[in-house]
Amino acid sequence: MKKSTVILSAILLLSFLGAAFSVAPCLRIAGKENYCDAAVLSFNENDETQTLLNELINGIIDWKKSDVNAEKYDGKLLSPEFLALAGTTPGDWYPIGLGRYGYEDDYDAYLAVISDKVSERYLQAGKLSKYKATEWHRIALAITAMGGDPTSVGEFEGKPINLIADGTYDRGKTTSCGRQGINGWIWALITLDSKAYAVPEDAFNQRGDFIAEIARQQLSDGGFALSGTVSDPDITAMAIQALAPYYNSETVYSYESAKLTDEDGNKLKINKKVRDIVDESLAWLSSVQKEDGDFSSWGTVNVESTCQVAVALCSLNIDPLTDERFIKNGNTLLDGIRKYRLDNGGFVHSFVYDPDNPTSKPNEANTMASEQTLYTLVAIMRKLNGYRALYDMRAEFTAEERKFLDSVSERLGSLTDTSDEKEVKSALDAFLGVQAFDIRYVENYNNLVRQCERVGLTVPENEELKKGTSSGGEDVILYFAESDKKSADSLPSEENLTTEYYAEIVRLRYLLEKSEDFEGKEVYSLKVNRAYEKVRLIQQEIDSINDEIRDKLNPFENIGLKDSDTVNDIAKRVAALSDYDRSKITHGEDLLKACTQINNLRTALIISAVLVVVAAVLCAALVRNVKARKAKKAASSMGESDE
Repeated sequence: MKKSTVILSAILLLSFLGAAFSVAPCLRIAGKENYCDAAVLSFNENDETQTLLNELINGIIDWKKSDVNAEKYDGKLLSPEFLALAGTTPGDWYPIGLGRYGYEDDYDAYLAVISDKVSERYLQAGKLSKYKATEWHRIALAITAMGGDPTSVGEFEGKPINLIADGTYDRGKTTSCGRQGINGWIWALITLDSKAYAVPEDAFNQRGDFIAEIARQQLSDGGFALSGTVSDPDITAMAIQALAPYYNSETVYSYESAKLTDEDGNKLKINKKVRDIVDESLAWLSSVQKEDGDFSSWGTVNVESTCQVAVALCSLNIDPLTDERFIKNGNTLLDGIRKYRLDNGGFVHSFVYDPDNPTSKPNEANTMASEQTLYTLVAIMRKLNGYRALYDMRAEFTAEERKFLDSVSERLGSLTDTSDEKEVKSALDAFLGVQAFDIRYVENYNNLVRQCERVGLTVPENEELKKGTSSGGEDVILYFAESDKKSADSLPSEENLTTEYYAEIVRLRYLLEKSEDFEGKEVYSLKVNRAYEKVRLIQQEIDSINDEIRDKLNPFENIGLKDSDTVNDIAKRVAALSDYDRSKITHGEDLLKACTQINNLRTALIISAVLVVVAAVLCAALVRNVKARKAKKAASSMGESDE
């Protein structure tokens, strides 16, 4: 067995993790309040429900921290270990929950890492994904929640990447959002409206296209499904979340149903307002809610479905804890969610085994269940305290703006069947004075429409709602603080760098690129950029080794002596990595097995060879013995003959 194989076998049996480095504070924006200084959402500490929500939220965060060893990184959830997941489902949804809650953490580290990862993925065919538009949507929402600008991320072909354009209104220039099914249309609209982005006139799709594409998937019972003809609470609730900004609108959408046909089998031509679509969906959801307050999807009662319904109600400015349609047997949606909480603060997907979700276990906290519960509880907290909805990530209401919206809601609610035309017209004018994407927060709209119809007034369509109002965020200037300089100074020499420092290096590089000029900036930029290139080379080597193990040694049970050169070559490359980087060899156990297998084969071969030699010696001795006996016998016979 070669020396490199012996070394690797010993190395792979050890646990690898170097000393942690400290993480720096959150974004420091020149002339602006630190994003993380906007503390955790304020709530009424005397309110039992809000106190409970706060405890549940922090319980999930603490559980996830323990899951990613946050104690090694000053207790930050957005630590290097967690940020390795940036750009994936668990790596992006927790930042969304944290950001919308206002939880203090290392936001700039996430923004730096995701910017780097997006730039790298844009170099691949299909960029973020060939078919899944939701890759753009999830990442864009996470960047926005962290205080970043998804219209200017990283770089591709010398220009900033616009995730909003590429993932929503211009997505169809490469692949339709619908290539992923209704999910693509739903999340494109949610993302587009997260900052009420304006859609260019020459865009591939306009807002109305997204709304119509969602609406045409509605089933006869009012629900929606990812596929097929059986309504599903998750997709129905998500469709409501996407359509929520357009609920208080008189715009009629015309579309051809993708699900419903007439008696002759022709697809139905439908004309509907969003309000009618949503009301039908709400009625169906209410009808399938369980007695415990939760919901079932694909035959399994679970927490995630319940969460999506709660978020849907909050997006409509409906209190999910008091709406009678969603209280069953005295149990609210929050009751239906809380039943899935475990003692460690995390949430289980379901208490029964779900074959469609095999990674979730009935007795263990699940990361997807916990992340969805986290942002759902945040959505409820935001609703109860008058903040913007979960996915409405524009600047929070000022006290004056909130007071104005409440006053309009009150005026609409005060209208009765005895109100004269002047009173109704005054209330209508007040409603029309509300900003387009804020009308979703006005209550009693249905009463306004009914009273207008009674006195012969018409509620006009809101043209601004179709266009959007924002073109994106501003390119902020960041500070490269003294703590950042110390962090850069403390980086190891190039020969001692490992990928453990990737998140910190990328964060420092991100700050330097966006910071004001200062004395020594060029020196720091040179050092950090060289460190960045070194770490990238190490990561490329790790990826290459993992690919070769998968491609050249799989299936591992078929490995033979013919593969010894390949195994030894890979073993040498792994042995050349640092302890920390060896821990990122995802097929390390398989490589160890391959080394052991080849070693066993060699041992067996040696033993066989020895046995062959021994057998040959024995055979030779036996032959000599036989010959000797024959010769002796022959000699004896000759002697007797002579006599």
